[in-house]
Amino acid sequence: MKQETVSDDLGVTPVAETNETIFGGTFRALRYRNYRLIWIGFFLSNIGTWMQTVAQGWLVRELTASTALIGLVSFASSFPQIAFSLFGGVYADLFNRRKVLIGTQMVHLCCAAGLGSLVLMRDLSLWDGLSIRSVIAITFIGGLSSTLATPAFQALMLDLVGREDLPSAVALNSAQFNLSRIIGPTIGGLLFGVIGIAGCYFLNSASFLAVIVALWLLRMPPWSAPDDRDARGMWRQIAAGIRYVRRRPRVQSLLGIAAVISFFGFPYLIFLPVFARDVLSLGARGLAQLWAAMGVGALLSALLMAYRLSVPGRRGRLLLFGNVFFGVSVAAFALSRNFNLSCLYIAMVGAGMVSITTTVNTLLQTLVQDEMRGRVMSMYALAFIGLPPVGGLLIGALADLIGWRVGRHGAQWALASGGAVIVLVAIGVMLIAPRVKELE
Repeated sequence: MKQETVSDDLGVTPVAETNETIFGGTFRALRYRNYRLIWIGFFLSNIGTWMQTVAQGWLVRELTASTALIGLVSFASSFPQIAFSLFGGVYADLFNRRKVLIGTQMVHLCCAAGLGSLVLMRDLSLWDGLSIRSVIAITFIGGLSSTLATPAFQALMLDLVGREDLPSAVALNSAQFNLSRIIGPTIGGLLFGVIGIAGCYFLNSASFLAVIVALWLLRMPPWSAPDDRDARGMWRQIAAGIRYVRRRPRVQSLLGIAAVISFFGFPYLIFLPVFARDVLSLGARGLAQLWAAMGVGALLSALLMAYRLSVPGRRGRLLLFGNVFFGVSVAAFALSRNFNLSCLYIAMVGAGMVSITTTVNTLLQTLVQDEMRGRVMSMYALAFIGLPPVGGLLIGALADLIGWRVGRHGAQWALASGGAVIVLVAIGVMLIAPRVKELE
C-alpha cells in the first residue's frame, strides 16, 4: 500500500508502510498529525462532557420529578438542531470550519461555567433562584452552538485524512467518544461526592480548552471564502442540498434509518437517570456504572467497526443487523430490574448504537460529493442529535401516562415499545428495500 505524500505543512507525514497493515488498517487515520491533535483534544473534552452528563442528570432529577420535564431539558439542547441544522450545514460548506469550531467550543465553555456558577451559588446559599428553567435556557444556548459545530466537525474529517482512511477516522472518533464515555462517568461518579455537581460543570468547562488548543495547532491549507454567502445565497445553498438528497435514494434510505433509530431508540440516553434511580434504586455511583458499562460495549464495537469498515463489503447488511440487535437490546434493558443484567443489556445497547452510527456515517461520507458534505452531514446530525429529544418527549409523556398501572415503571414499557418498533422497521426494510442490503 502506498505511503502518504502530502507535505508536512498540511499536517500529514509519511509513515512506515507496515503501520498501515496493523489490525487490518484499524488505526490508519492516526498516521495524520492533524487527526491525532483533534482526536486527543476531543477525547479530553468528551471526558469532561460525560462527567457533566452524569452531574446534570442528577441535577435535573433534583429539580423536577416529572419524566416529561426531564425529556424537555434534552429537547431544549436539540431543538436548535431541528430548527437550524440545515443552516449549520451551509456554514460548514461555506465558512472556515476550524474557526467555526473554535467559536462554538468557546460557547460551550461559557455555558458549562455558567451552569456551574449557578449551582455553586445555590450550594453556598448565595442565590436560591436555580430552577429547571435555568437549566433549559443554558442548555438551549449550548444546543445552538452545537448546531454549527456538528456538521463542521463531520465535514472537517475528510480535511484531516485521505478518503481511503475516512472509515478508520470515523470509527476511531467513535472509539474516543465511547472511551471517554467509560472514563468520564467513572471519574464523575468518584468525584461527585467530593466536588459536587458544580465541580463537574467547572471541570467540563476547562476541558474545552483542550479542543480549542488542538484546533489552533492544526496545519491546514490556506482557506478562501466562496461566493454566494449572503442571505439569499444561504437559502439557495439549503435548497441545493435538499435537491441533492432527494435525487439520491440510497442517501435518503440511510437518513431515514437514522431517523427511526434516533426517534424510537436513542431516548434511552435521556432517561438513564430515571432507570437508575426509580427502576433500579441506584445512586449517583450506580448511574455512573451504567454509563461506563454502555461505554465498554460501545468502545469494543467501535474498535470492531474500525477494522470491519476498513474493508468495503456488505456494509448494508451490517447496518440492518445492527438495527435489529440495537432494538432487541433496548427492549431488554428497558424491562430489566436486575442491576447486573441491566449492565449487560446497556453494554449491548452501546455496541448496537455505535455499529449503526459508524456505518451510516461512513456510508454517507463515501456516497456524497465533497461540496455537499456539510449539508448532508447536517441532515445526519438532525437525525442523530435533533430527533432523540423529540422521541424523548413522546416516550416521557407515554411513561407518565402509563405510570405504575401495569406493575412496572411507565418508562420501562414506553422505551421497550420503541425498541420493538426499531426491530419491526429493520425487518420491513429488509423485505421492502433490498437495495439497502447491497450497500458496500
